[in-house]
Order: sequence, then C-alpha cells, then structure tokens
Amino acid sequence: MFKQRKNKRFNYKPRFQDSEDKKSRADFEAKWNDAKDGDKSRGKFLSSLPALIILLVLIFVIIYILEGYIR
Repeated sequence: MFKQRKNKRFNYKPRFQDSEDKKSRADFEAKWNDAKDGDKSRGKFLSSLPALIILLVLIFVIIYILEGYIR
C-alpha cells in the first residue's frame, strides 16, 4: 500500500585512509605475535598450578628453617 523506506547507502571513504596504515598495523601484529610466541614457553611453566604449589611449599620450608636460626 505505502512505499517502504529503504536504507540509504553512502559510499564514504575516509580522507586519511591509506594502505600505509594497513601495512604498519599488519607489521605490528606480526612483530607482536613473534614476541608472544617466544615468551610462551617461559611463562607457561611458572604459571602452572603444580609449579606454584611447589614454590609455596619451598617458601614455607625456608621460613621454618630461618625461624630456627632466630631462636
């Protein structure tokens, strides 16, 4: 009955959009992923639950030994 309104479409291109921005962003992401991959193996061991529990037990043992020296 009545004409339905259609959404207007605009072909808007930002003034400062450049391929340089895409290249630099891709380059940054590649460097970031390389840095993250190199750090993964080191951080995984120290953040695992068994390693943290062993570290906590070692701290308590050292505190107990040092308490013996104080008395």
